[in-house]
Amino acid sequence: MNEALRIYIIDHHLVAVTLILGMALMVEIGWQVGRRAKAKYNASKINASDTFMAAIFGLLALVIAITFSGASDRFDKRRDLIMNELSTISSAYLSIDLLKAEDQPKLRALFKKYVDLRLQVYKKPMAIEDQAKIFQQRLEIGNEIWQGAVKAVKTMSPLSFADTLVAAKILPTISAMFDASDYQRVGMKTHPPPALWALLFLLAFVGSLVAGYIMGIEERRDWLLTIVFIIVMVATISLVLDIEHPRDGMINLDRVDQEIAHFRNSM
Repeated sequence: MNEALRIYIIDHHLVAVTLILGMALMVEIGWQVGRRAKAKYNASKINASDTFMAAIFGLLALVIAITFSGASDRFDKRRDLIMNELSTISSAYLSIDLLKAEDQPKLRALFKKYVDLRLQVYKKPMAIEDQAKIFQQRLEIGNEIWQGAVKAVKTMSPLSFADTLVAAKILPTISAMFDASDYQRVGMKTHPPPALWALLFLLAFVGSLVAGYIMGIEERRDWLLTIVFIIVMVATISLVLDIEHPRDGMINLDRVDQEIAHFRNSM
């Protein structure tokens, strides 16, 4: 799915609206089919109906459990990746103290720009095109930081044993900072296969259809249970979707990002 389309769908709660309308429609279709089957074929509820209902809703519960568990695990992983990113940025920034005094101001200024761009990456509202530009700018600043650090280390030539230790300390920490940034960015794009979401929505619709059919066979509507079922299902699926896409929905990682903002203020 196109990233812009995905963000639009989540921001405008189109999944919840689609589920509400779709499930209500399936209940009504099932009701009409059940009533006609009752009138035309004198169909009646049998024990097998309970078995089918249990199988369908059991499978639905299983898929919800899988998606919720996976989304929760990925949410925790994304939070850990952000904290790891902050840790590596902090270590790299502090390692500048190992360089000559005249080489430090330029690198510190570049680090501040780098963190400023990091704070802008996930700021909402943000068009995909603008986000891509910020990623590119951050990459360019990162290259400047690396080249500046390498140049600063080379100015210590001929390298003494102490200078060698400096190079062995600062360059790996900067490299680790870049790696942590990439891991965090890729982690935000890691999601379950679309087929799993399709199965979840399909089971929600099928469950609604079967529930409506059973009510039609019994010729007795239960509006309260129907409404409660639809609301609970839509709320649960919407919650899982928000946890899976914490940058786009109501659930977010702003509190974790604030730690990076606090670090920026201390630079």
